[in-house]
Amino acid sequence: MDFSKYYRDSGSEDFRLGYVSDVEGHWSYFLDFVRRSNVLDWEDVGGDEEIKFRQLVLRPNTYFVYGGDSVDKGPGDIRLCRALVSLKQRYPDRVHLLVGNRDLNKLRFRSELSDFDMARPLEEIGKPFWDRNAKSLKEHLEQVRDNHVGVEDVPLERFNTKAERLRYMLKHTLGCPDTFEFRRNEVAVLRKIYGHYPYSVDHHATTPFLPENQYYDLLLNEVTDDNVVESFEYEINHPQGSLRQYLKYASIAAIVGNTIFVHGAIDSLTMKFVPSLESRFHLPETSPPPFKSIHKKATYQVNGRLIDDVHEWVDALNEYLQIGLDDFERRPNWNNERNSRGGEALLAIQNRPSMWGRSVVSVWYILKCFCSLQSTCHLPHFLFHHLGMQQYGDGGVIYTINAMEERKQALRIAEENRDPLAFEGIASNVFDPVPAKWLNDHGISRVVVGHKPTGDCPAVLSSIYTGVEIVSADTSYSRRKGLTHNQLDNEFGEFRGPAIASVEIVGSDEYCNRLETSGILACGTEYSNKYPLLPKITKAETTDDENGTQNDIGDPILGRKIFSGWWVKAKVPPNHYHLCRGSGRDVEYDVRPVAEVMSYLIQN
Repeated sequence: MDFSKYYRDSGSEDFRLGYVSDVEGHWSYFLDFVRRSNVLDWEDVGGDEEIKFRQLVLRPNTYFVYGGDSVDKGPGDIRLCRALVSLKQRYPDRVHLLVGNRDLNKLRFRSELSDFDMARPLEEIGKPFWDRNAKSLKEHLEQVRDNHVGVEDVPLERFNTKAERLRYMLKHTLGCPDTFEFRRNEVAVLRKIYGHYPYSVDHHATTPFLPENQYYDLLLNEVTDDNVVESFEYEINHPQGSLRQYLKYASIAAIVGNTIFVHGAIDSLTMKFVPSLESRFHLPETSPPPFKSIHKKATYQVNGRLIDDVHEWVDALNEYLQIGLDDFERRPNWNNERNSRGGEALLAIQNRPSMWGRSVVSVWYILKCFCSLQSTCHLPHFLFHHLGMQQYGDGGVIYTINAMEERKQALRIAEENRDPLAFEGIASNVFDPVPAKWLNDHGISRVVVGHKPTGDCPAVLSSIYTGVEIVSADTSYSRRKGLTHNQLDNEFGEFRGPAIASVEIVGSDEYCNRLETSGILACGTEYSNKYPLLPKITKAETTDDENGTQNDIGDPILGRKIFSGWWVKAKVPPNHYHLCRGSGRDVEYDVRPVAEVMSYLIQN
């Protein structure tokens, strides 16, 4: 194999797009991302020595995509949403905001925290249908009562407050047990800045910055539980709420040149499919779709429609979002049968079982990642080496054989047993030629997603395999306990650790460009990588000079599977590759010299 053509002059860089996803309210992480970005900056627009007001600005001739999941895991939900919406309003054609499941599932709050639902008998409120292992509300309240001394005989209803109901939803149905207290912190910050909360609409376009020492005397005890509940309700229910505004300006999918962006994944189940606006947020009662002939219109018109043209498909998905938001505005309460509420179709599309796995918002390329990571990392001079087991599903890499066996089994169970819950734990097949050909036929050669954690740097599938480069860039679970650099261990919180990732697409224009990734690994090692150029897709014959490959300096080894299941995730100093492989819930990391990896690929 001749690698020489990949290392030539890069040529023009007139096009640059920045991407980040799954910040999930982690404000300090977003600030550091902007500091590292080549497309975003903060611009001072007012304030004094104590408080600065800034606007997020886009550099000339650049683009920015936020990949979804703006809230839940940090004390910056409101400020992040406000900053992103303001950016979108000022650069409407160059900024794209995507919806994630964590953004859409907050639409539940208006109906499920309503007076009507608060008055329901506890016995009528079951477990979340998508999680067989979750507690019911009644079980949660019993545990809350058990945690209080001397109240064993107090009726359970006394604990059934709106605040406790919200805590239950966050912990047992939304997977974010710390979010209630994160919001208390942010409300205290905003009160300190503006004197009151919610603050005036006049301030929504600017972002406040407090000096670090001002965060230590926040009056958290003055923010009551009821204040926290009111904040959650305001930010999604009120037309000027931060998350409500985010959804208003967001989309389900976006295309920029040769790249398509969604939150989850585009696979053989989700491609071409637009759900019915009658879709409901529950376990479907219909038969599963015929998975083996899912793209044949004559045999498959169940609960939605198929659109062949990828651009028209994206337009239809985004129209689906806007119609769903209009429905949320129009129907503030449950219907009489309590089986539908405003925004029902949007709650359905963010839930895999409700869609029989056919949702670009909530399916994924990477299997579940977990936060109990165990590894070691030693850094003698510039070389690091770490080889350890981590509890993170089949995460960390873009594909494992184990994941694909689980996918086959899940599809079989779903079809034979009519069980939509089979889709709760499966990943998409990145090697499937069907979606790759469909995308290529419509000028798309790259898919960029977030949604499921990929370890401490993005997981990439090289375009050499299918003609489509796949980038999965959620690094929200990347901390590894036991590192020698313990001072970095909690840089961005309990789960992120010190890892941070920047994804950019750079080239002569939006149709001829390459992927660039940079950041810090969990052990503190910096990396900065350039992937091979993705040339323009044309049906006519072109020479290397015409389609751009002769100007490529990208590394052809990145995003490749090599020996014994190892994947190349990054190139690190001094001249090594950061490798990863996974099986089941074990993930291993290692480094190998560049020459060794290249020699293997040349020989094989």
